[in-house]
Amino acid sequence: MALSKADFTLLTLNTHSWQEADNASCLSLAARFLRQERPDIVALQEVNQSVGAEPAAQERLTESGFVPAGGVIRENNWALLLAEAVPGYHWSWAYAHIGYARWEEGLALLSREPLLEVRVLDLSAPDVSLRRKAVAVRTARGWFFSAHMGWWGDEKDPFLGQWQRLNAFARSLTEPCWLLGDFNSPAHIRGEGYDQMLADGWQDCFERADRRDSGVTVPHQIDGWRNQRVDGFRLDLCLAGQPGHTRESSVVFNGIAGPVVSDHFGVLTREG
Repeated sequence: MALSKADFTLLTLNTHSWQEADNASCLSLAARFLRQERPDIVALQEVNQSVGAEPAAQERLTESGFVPAGGVIRENNWALLLAEAVPGYHWSWAYAHIGYARWEEGLALLSREPLLEVRVLDLSAPDVSLRRKAVAVRTARGWFFSAHMGWWGDEKDPFLGQWQRLNAFARSLTEPCWLLGDFNSPAHIRGEGYDQMLADGWQDCFERADRRDSGVTVPHQIDGWRNQRVDGFRLDLCLAGQPGHTRESSVVFNGIAGPVVSDHFGVLTREG
């Protein structure tokens, strides 16, 4: 049975790009997955490009479906290479901060529908140097965000302040909204970031899905969580700002549903 226009698929993945053992293979495998699954929206975090790399030519950006948001797109921008490998997407990228002194790290969103509007949100406190940001795009379906948040207990730039800025903007919009990304708030920890997002009225598409798996996207210790025992965290989420129907939430890029391409697994959400 053909899907209606109300049915669409969302993918979120922290790409950890250019930091894996076989970077070229990770990019190729991610592109192949997108060509097979054809998600309507792709939200990516830790989308890197080399500090000092040459800027990409404007003609190349235009041909790839790029829509400017903020920051120079360089020749080895991971989202640019992905968009070139999977034609048919409109996309945008926003610079966040320098990572490991080597990367200009940012966030990207790809959409099969045209981008009607792009916004970059600065989520960090004014005096913080390691900026946390989100990129948001509006399509005919509504608003979609790619966010990479900090930690609840961070003394300089805690999750709560970042969330309040993100939530205030998202709640000011009149169209339907979905927040996707690496929220660095394990879903099993009570009284912190995950509970705060639900208390503010956001629905976890994993919880409302007709079909779902474990939801675990971080199965072992990674940067940012090396001082904690990790039995499997659900850090990467798809949150809806309005009631709706989620048909399925499944972990991908985990070696079972798609190859492992990052230190995070991804989440594929089928709405409608």
